[in-house]
Amino acid sequence: MIEHTFANVSVDSAQTFRAIMQAMARPGTRQPVNATLSAPEPLLDSTAATALTLCDFQTPIWLGPGLDHDNIQRYLRFHTGAPIVKQPHEALFALLLSGCDIPSPAQFAQGTHEYPDRSATLIVQATGLVGETVTLCGPGITMPRVFGVAELTQSFWSAMAINHAGFPLGVDAVFTAPGLIAALPRSTAIRLKEAV
Repeated sequence: MIEHTFANVSVDSAQTFRAIMQAMARPGTRQPVNATLSAPEPLLDSTAATALTLCDFQTPIWLGPGLDHDNIQRYLRFHTGAPIVKQPHEALFALLLSGCDIPSPAQFAQGTHEYPDRSATLIVQATGLVGETVTLCGPGITMPRVFGVAELTQSFWSAMAINHAGFPLGVDAVFTAPGLIAALPRSTAIRLKEAV
């Protein structure tokens, strides 16, 4: 059985798209996603809504540890037409769990100087968008903003800081939690909070 997509496709997908655009324009802010789906576990509705809104037959998806299940592959193929690929570098979108091993951003498509938009977007699902792990600066941020995501390691944030250093190349990240999303475009500078 293939689980259902949006209850109201035109309204819910438009609302989700607006939330994603707000999140990208204001890095590190939490935006509500109210779409209700019947996504296969362990996908959250916010994660499924983000994937169904952004992905199509031209956007290969890589599924990270904890999400690479047949039912999730079928769900995404049926509702988006997107091919599921075997290697991170082949993907334009990656669905990841914050509590599992996440490859370095450098393993995903970085774009080229001629086509920087040909880079990957990481969609990272977490139990919450909480904590004050990093400080963010850059476009869309008037004052330095603290941000955190449950279960993400310092090594992930260090890799994302290196990712920013390669701007305009590099990956973008969208973080999902129950009813919420946030984003970090590659243009955002990341400073790790010092340990005390």
